[in-house]
Amino acid sequence: MGRPESTWLSAPAEGGPADPLTSLRRSANGPTLADEHSLLVWQTCAYADELADAVGSAPRFTPAVDAMLGFCHYRLLPYLADEERRLTAADLRDSRMWQLLVADHTRLRADVENLESTRARQLLPLAASTLVGRLDRHAHREQGWVVDSAPAADDEEDWAIPLLLGDEIDLGALPAGRQEALALKRLAWMRPGETLRLHAGYDLHPLWCRHHARRPDGYGWVYERQGPTHWLARITRRPDCADG
Repeated sequence: MGRPESTWLSAPAEGGPADPLTSLRRSANGPTLADEHSLLVWQTCAYADELADAVGSAPRFTPAVDAMLGFCHYRLLPYLADEERRLTAADLRDSRMWQLLVADHTRLRADVENLESTRARQLLPLAASTLVGRLDRHAHREQGWVVDSAPAADDEEDWAIPLLLGDEIDLGALPAGRQEALALKRLAWMRPGETLRLHAGYDLHPLWCRHHARRPDGYGWVYERQGPTHWLARITRRPDCADG
């Protein structure tokens, strides 16, 4: 399955897939709507590609389906709900476009339901491709509907969705004074079995202590790099760690 021709996806580096997280982490002005859409489309397409590649492999097929559905339920659908909360008719060039946006979201939710209910293995890649195509078209349409697509960078809620979508978080790219609070929020959102990486220009041990005090024994924490200018920690939520 080819990736959608999105204007937000940069050229692949050295033949590999473009990663919108790179530009999002380096953004000095906070995430824009285009940033969020770029990341969302890229990740959805990546899961759909993985599913299509796994159709002919029995060991890979079920994990690929579970990964795609997990992404849809834990990331894509919450994004749509959050976008409906954040955007109002006043944010759009014409108030009637609000109904169009909601209608698009309804179709995307139906695509996820169709993906989940499809039982024929050979039809699952088609269902995933339909979802990717509709999401990409919707993202393009919405870019033209919104009056100002750049959220205010000092609002913590504007960082919630990029954090939810990302598996690698650069704390230095987050608003000063809110980095730890946002990081702790992202850690609390992790699904059982999920892994993410935190990057920082300082020692992450105090952050780990705060998180461990809240959720002892629920997460694994491994340093992949420890200074002197770059710290990188790999965090995994243990499969038996329940919400609470």
